[in-house]
Amino acid sequence: MAVRYGVLIGRVIETKEERNNDTPHYQVIVDAGDQGHYRVPINVRSKGREHPELLYYADENFDAHQITILPNMNLGFHEINYHQNINEDIAVDFIRSALFDPSEMEIIPNNVAGSDNDATFYAFGFHFNDGKGVHNIHMNQGNSRISSKENDIFHDGCVLVHFKNENKWVAYFLAFQSQSWCTNDQGYPIEGSVDMKGFPTGSCTYNTVHIPAQGEYDSFSAGESNL
Repeated sequence: MAVRYGVLIGRVIETKEERNNDTPHYQVIVDAGDQGHYRVPINVRSKGREHPELLYYADENFDAHQITILPNMNLGFHEINYHQNINEDIAVDFIRSALFDPSEMEIIPNNVAGSDNDATFYAFGFHFNDGKGVHNIHMNQGNSRISSKENDIFHDGCVLVHFKNENKWVAYFLAFQSQSWCTNDQGYPIEGSVDMKGFPTGSCTYNTVHIPAQGEYDSFSAGESNL
């Protein structure tokens, strides 16, 4: 079944942590206006046995072109398809969009801060195949053994929160330690960027890769010059 990537816009009305299974999530319930309530499960651990802890980066003063477009969109789920030019201007790609420096990512803490109810919540990810929900709120490329069918470019997941009274944007980015930061035009790890166990190696790990500045990517093939 085809993946429906997009952004859910709404207001958080409930949050809940779950810690009692192998792949715990931080559950968020979002009021999406006329589209009703959506469930947004956010990973806090990987299902892989090695290095299951997630990486995260929080930007308390997020500033990118997406924030000039998103406030003009209605509440609800909006499909994004970079390849078909559907809302491509707000598509998220951790590598190609130059939104943050991955070397500043850290292991996700044991607790995750909730969202102010007065803030607008933006969840980028995949729409549930059945029911109202958005998941895969994390990097969705560079997978080699786990979830490789989800690989593509410009369809990474993340969370943005807009505090309107302060006109402040906060961004949260999540990635798995098993994901390569050197990917081809289909989002798959390029040859030589992962080891025998499927983990990124060399200059293709989150803390060694070089991410070009915005505007430089057209002349840069994701990580190929860094191997």
